[in-house]
Formats: sequence, C-alpha cells, structure tokens
Amino acid sequence: MKKKILRLILILVLIAAGAFAAMKILNLNAPPAQDMPGAGAPAEETVSGPHGGRLLTDGDLGIEVTIYEPDIPPQSRVYPFMNGKPLDPDQVNLVLELDRFGDRVDTIHYRKEGDYLIGDKIVEEPHSFDVKVIATVNGKTSEWTYPSYEGRATMEAAAIKSSEIEIEEVGPATLRLMVEMHGKIVANPDQVAHVSPRFPGIVLEARKKLGDSVKKGEVVAVVESNDSLRPYEIKSQIDGRVIRRDAVLGESVSQETTLYIIADLSSVQVELAVPRGDFSKLHENQTVVIHGADGQSGEAKISYLSPIGAQDTQTGVARAELPNPEMNWQPGLFVTAETVVASREVPIAVKDSALQTFRDWDVVFMNDGNTFEIAIVELGQRDGEWVEVLSGPLKPGTKYVTQNSFVVKADVLKDGASHDH
Repeated sequence: MKKKILRLILILVLIAAGAFAAMKILNLNAPPAQDMPGAGAPAEETVSGPHGGRLLTDGDLGIEVTIYEPDIPPQSRVYPFMNGKPLDPDQVNLVLELDRFGDRVDTIHYRKEGDYLIGDKIVEEPHSFDVKVIATVNGKTSEWTYPSYEGRATMEAAAIKSSEIEIEEVGPATLRLMVEMHGKIVANPDQVAHVSPRFPGIVLEARKKLGDSVKKGEVVAVVESNDSLRPYEIKSQIDGRVIRRDAVLGESVSQETTLYIIADLSSVQVELAVPRGDFSKLHENQTVVIHGADGQSGEAKISYLSPIGAQDTQTGVARAELPNPEMNWQPGLFVTAETVVASREVPIAVKDSALQTFRDWDVVFMNDGNTFEIAIVELGQRDGEWVEVLSGPLKPGTKYVTQNSFVVKADVLKDGASHDH
C-alpha cells in the first residue's frame, strides 16, 4: 500500500513538473511588481499562480501572466481570478504593454479562449521588457508594472573602458564578395637565366656563390676550351641573384651543362589553387591580395588562367604577378590570397567582430549608456569584415558593441540574465 502511495506521489510530481516546464514565466526572479497609482497595494514579493505564471493581485482580483510556448511561437496566456476562484475571461478587458530596449513598445490585446485570455500577437524573443498590465473588470481598472529582463546587463563606465569595449552605430555597408585561394611563391620563369658554356672545356674560375647578386653582362665563370685550349668568359644574360650553382673548379663541362641559374626576383609569381566553383569568376589582370604567414601582404595581378585543372586537388590554376622590390617574397613559401569578384550595398550591416551566440541565436549587443541587451539577428551574406542583417530590431543609428563583445556576453551570463525555455 505504501509503495502505491509513493508511486502516486511521484507521478503527481512528474505531472506538475511537466506542466510547469511547458510554461515560461515572465521573469519570476525579477524585483516585485509595482502597482500603478490607484491600484491595489504593491506586492512585497513575486507570487506564482497555479499555472506557473506571475500572479498579480488588486483586492479580490487576480491576474496570472504566462508565456506558453511548447512547440508553438511564444504566446501570452492570462488567467483571471476573483476571490481566488477562476473568473470568466469574458468579464475582463485586458491590455499588456511590453516596453522594450530602444523605446519600442509592443501592445497586446486579449480575447477569451477556454478558461484563459490569449494575446493577439506573438511575444517576440528576447523576452526582455518592462511590463505594464491593465485589467478592467466591472468598470474598475487595475494596473501593474514590473521588469522582466533577459540577455541584458549593466556595466560601470570604468569597466567598459578597461575592457576596451568599442561601440559604433548600425548603418549601411558595402559587402565585397570574395574568392579565397591558397598558393605558393615561385620565381617568374621569364626572369630566370640558365648559364651554360658555349664550348666544351674545363672550369678555370667560378666567380659567384649561391645567393650573390649579378649584373647583366657580368662575368660569372671562365672556361678553357678543349679545342683551342684558350680561356673564354661566361657572362650573365640578366640582372638577378644566383639561386643555383653547379660550377665546380676543374670540372669538365659541355654545352648542355648548367653552371648557374640566375633569377631576377624583383617580381615573382604566385601559383594559386582556385576552388572549381569560383574559377569562372576570375579574369586576367584582376587584382589579388596576397597574404604571407608572417602577416605581410601585397597586391598581385592575375596574368594567366590555365585551361586545364589540377587533377589531384580538383582546383583551377591561376598565376599572378607580384612585385617584390624589397625581396620579401621568397620562392617556395606558401601564401593565401583573396580577390573581390562582386560588391553590393546593403542597408543594414554589422561588423563581423560584433557577432556572438546566445542560446541558439545569432546576436549583437545593443547599447544605451551603461546598459547592454542582445539583439537577435537573421544574417545574410558576409565578407569577413561586414555581415548583412536581414531582420531584427537593429535600425540605422542603433548603437552596438563592435569590439570585445564577448566581455559583455560574459557579464550577461554572470548576471544570470537568461533563462531556459
């Protein structure tokens, strides 16, 4: 018998917990509701009603405010009571005003549905607002106000400054649609000279070492001819640097022997692997920005687009000419590259650095003085610097956090300014 009673109690507890989980309370942890002048005495503490919502009272009248959202968009449901007993919703004229961040006010009107009043609009996320409830029963009007915040935090001015939080205004932006590529620096084949002897013979002098600078017409080696037994000079055909030396004193050489390879590295080429879906967006003479692993960058021009793809990587092949007057770009080094293939103006955009996640939303943090609150945004295209905003509360001129937004998020979470659904 005792086991049956305990089992029954457990079932009732689970049912009650399930019913409570289906309801979202308008911030039950907020400070007590404050009644408007002319209404009943203000409550000293927040009271929950039988449906898990916030219970507001004025004399014999009770109003329980809930947000209901299991598998449906958030819906406001209000249960009226008189003398502690359910009151016919038809006897109540009810209006709810939700004063949101940024001076936006959502007004909700109600109609009867079953034993409760249902709002005429969805309660949009985030559920963060100052609430005003106006209920009229039998000619008597009662009013209550209380705060219900989530995703909001207040920071001291000194903390904002020390955290290096940067704030800018929302506005239009030009999105640049980019193609990103990977590549490698190579010597320009049109600026490479292979130095060989004109006649077979023996190397008498090898005047240049690996890495030496060479001027056009400068003697780099002397060879004794096998036929005449007389020495003759071998000169460089270009200005450049020795990038390979095979000349060895006393070695027998022929016309096919390469003594030196000299390269003019004042400009180099970048061999780029282009994603196959982006190859058609490129054209010759297009500007490409090259980025090195050490942070250096430079602009190159596409000089060649191969008609044949790379089979192993399934990419297109492009080559770009990169000026190298300071000899900072060394052949053999890997680089990344990007080029703008299109651009368009968007009316609302935010910095990519502003974006954070809150629950399962993309958000930025709006700002008003020392107060911050999440703005849930639907995002469009992005270019690495700017992100298009398709929908949300942001308008031109709205202030938002662009740098170190993670600090604000941490403060919001620390303050417990969020709650589960």
